[in-house]
Parts: sequence; C-alpha cells; structure tokens
Amino acid sequence: MYKNFYRLHSKPFSLLPDSEFLYLGSTHRTAYSLLEYGLLTEAPFMVLTGDPGTGKTSLLHKLIADNRDLYSIGFLTNARYDVEYLLPWILLALGLNTKQLDPVEAQHLFAKFLAEEALRKRRVVLIMDEAQNLGVKLLEELRLLSNLNREKSLQLQIILSGQPDLQALLRRVDMTQFAQRVVVDYHIQPFTEEDVAQYIHHRIQLSGGSRPLFSPQACALTYRLSQGNPRLINQVCEMALTYGFAQQAPRITAKLLAQAALDRRKNRILPLSELEDLASIAAAEGKEEPERPEIAGELETADEPRLTAGTNEETVSAETYYQQGMALRKSQKFIAAITRFQQAAQDPAYHLRSFGQIGLCYRALGQVPQAVAAFRNACADYNAPRQQSLSVRYLLGRTLEQLGDRPEALEQYRLIFRTDRTFKDTATRLSNLEGDHSTPAQQGGPSSWGIGMAWRQMRQLLKGGR
Repeated sequence: MYKNFYRLHSKPFSLLPDSEFLYLGSTHRTAYSLLEYGLLTEAPFMVLTGDPGTGKTSLLHKLIADNRDLYSIGFLTNARYDVEYLLPWILLALGLNTKQLDPVEAQHLFAKFLAEEALRKRRVVLIMDEAQNLGVKLLEELRLLSNLNREKSLQLQIILSGQPDLQALLRRVDMTQFAQRVVVDYHIQPFTEEDVAQYIHHRIQLSGGSRPLFSPQACALTYRLSQGNPRLINQVCEMALTYGFAQQAPRITAKLLAQAALDRRKNRILPLSELEDLASIAAAEGKEEPERPEIAGELETADEPRLTAGTNEETVSAETYYQQGMALRKSQKFIAAITRFQQAAQDPAYHLRSFGQIGLCYRALGQVPQAVAAFRNACADYNAPRQQSLSVRYLLGRTLEQLGDRPEALEQYRLIFRTDRTFKDTATRLSNLEGDHSTPAQQGGPSSWGIGMAWRQMRQLLKGGR
C-alpha cells in the first residue's frame, strides 16, 4: 500500500523476526558478542533474557545464520513439553528422527549423534527459545543431557532464551546445580532514544529508502511511545507510514505520528506509553518543533560552513548538515553524525559524499553489513564526480573483502579497473583475489571491524578443529 508511495521495495517494520533487518544497538552488540564468546570458549550453558519484543529471537536467528557452518544447531521455539517428549523434540529439531522412540532409544540416538559430530570436530548447539516456560523438571532434564559431555571434550552447548521470569527460575535454591553451569548470562535492555532514531533509519534504508522518512521529532516521539521496545517501535512506525500514505505526506512528522498513535490507543490493546502531551502534539499547527536542546548541544562544536556567492538556501542547508556530520564523526559521535549525513543526502549534490560518510560511520561502529548498504547506496549515484565515485566503490570493495565476500569484492574492483587502471592498489587487489580463493580470515589478515568481526575470524580458524 505505502511501499510505492515512499519508494520502498519491502515493508521495513514487519513484526516477524528477520535477521536481515536486525539492528545491533549497544546492548544487542554486547549480547551477540557474549554469545559468540560462549560458543568459542565452550560454555556448557548460556542464558539470554529480555522483555517481550526486545529482539531476542532475531538475535538468535542471526547467531544461527552466522554459525551454521561450524556447529550442528537445533532451534526449539515451543518450550511447553512434557518431560518424556523433550528429547524427541530435540531430535526432531536436529533433523535426526521423526518416528516414535522409547526413552532409551532416543537417549542412545542422541548420544551417538554427539559422538559422531565430535569426530567431525563439530559441537552440537541447542537453542531453547521462550525458556521461561520450561519449568524446573525440564531444566533438570537439560542439565542431565549436558552430562553426556566427555570429561575433556565438550560436545553439547545449550542456549536458553526467555523473558525475565527465566532469571527468577534460575535463582531458585533447587536450581543451584544448573545455575553453576551457566557461563554467559545477559539481559537485553530496550533501545536508547539515539538507538531508536538509528533503528528507524536503518530499516528504512534496508527497505530501499534513500532518505530519512521520519523527522527527528517523530523519532523522539516513537521512543517515548515505545520506551525503546523494538516490537512496539515497529508497530508505531508501521501505522505512521500507513497514515502518511493516506494523507499523502512526503515525510512522517511528530504531528502525523501522534494522530496515528491516538487512534491506535483508543482500544487500549497496544501497550503504548501514556503521554499527556500526545493530543497537543497531534493538534499542533505549523512546522515541526525545533531541534531538542540536547541535540543542539551536541552540535555546538560543529564547524560552520562559510557562505559563498551564488549559493542558494537549499545548498547551504545541505552543506550545513554535511559539515555538522563531519564534526560529529571527528568527535566519534557516529550515530548523531549518521543522522546529519542522512539529512544532507536529501540534496542530490551531497548524496554520494553523505552516504560514503555514513558507511564510514557504520564501519567505525562495527556494523559492517550496514556499511556495505550505505556504500552501495552511494555508488548508485551515477551523476557524481568520477573520483568520488571511484573512492566510494573502493571502500565498498575493501569492506566486502574484509567480510570474506570475494566475488562481490572482485566485481567492485573490476568496475574500478575498467575506469582507472591506476586507482590506488586496485590492480594488486584484483590480482591477489583472482589468484587466491581463501578468505581474509584464512589468510591471517588483520581486521579493524571490532569485537564481532574478531569472533568471526576466530571461528574461521576453528573450522579445521577446536
């Protein structure tokens, strides 16, 4: 309905878990790194908790996608089992059996599978989602299953994910033996206000949007309504885009979003925060309110551009946003910088440069897939000066190369080479990649992408053995 109007190729705020749309805020990055750390260090049990809608399941899907080549992974979503059916469900999740087995046969089959995978230098990882519903008896069964691990060789790792009730369950006195085996334990917090703005822009961009559709004030109101809960953010933004389409609004403002939220709150089903000023925001006249003081404070050190003769008002505004973004990036305020560059990118003259800077900000944050998306967006500007285009395409190639995506990196370097055979070290990189089929991690090359990429490089080293 609204996709064509806002020039999107997909719905950005679907409620279904989708690891491709996953935005790793600070708390999610920490959670993911700890889970990867637990896998690498052979933690018998790991526990991930968070309120409903905070993105636990999406994070687990990403973990599975990134690790399926290294481990045999079984994912169970329905935690309401009778004790006698737990192991058959585990076998089914691992793709081992669909037939009815008695408990002894099931135990034998599972132990045999663990031993066979150990010979292949692979561990078995069980992920139990909604684990707060397991109860004491089923958790004890999982503890007993972990006893199948050999004395000096861990064969089975178990990840429990659930709501805060899971923490209370594991703190019981009769769960002491189980709790002592938990090596990683992390609770996902809601997004900060800054995270919410970046989350919205992130999903819009991955859906094909080339400019910010939500104003800074609309993003701030979304945070207040959702309190940083990703599922509620999706609900608020989805209904805002629907209302925006109905009103043919080119951009989602706080006024429009407040109107949508008031309508949705009438039945009191969606648990949005009660805001006393929501009605006044919905009825407000005129333009969007000015930038919030805290944002303005961040920009006090921004370099002000000098005006030149013949510069129109629109160009000045874009240049201002761009210069503010550069100042924020220099001071390592990357998320705030991304917002400014996105505003500058609305001017076609600043599209390539702005998205190139957005890519560099994402790289600095360790969010490499987002960096790739930003560089690709920049490269889509075919009217940009040649040297700028080549520079951004080179950054895209380097980023893809670091990710281990050799075919895509080669494609970008070849495009550069056809235009300018002397550009940087493109010829050397082409030669190396065309003659070497290994990944950067296998080559032992350095990485500067942060802790997440470090774990991925370590996993590559483990492919040949533990």
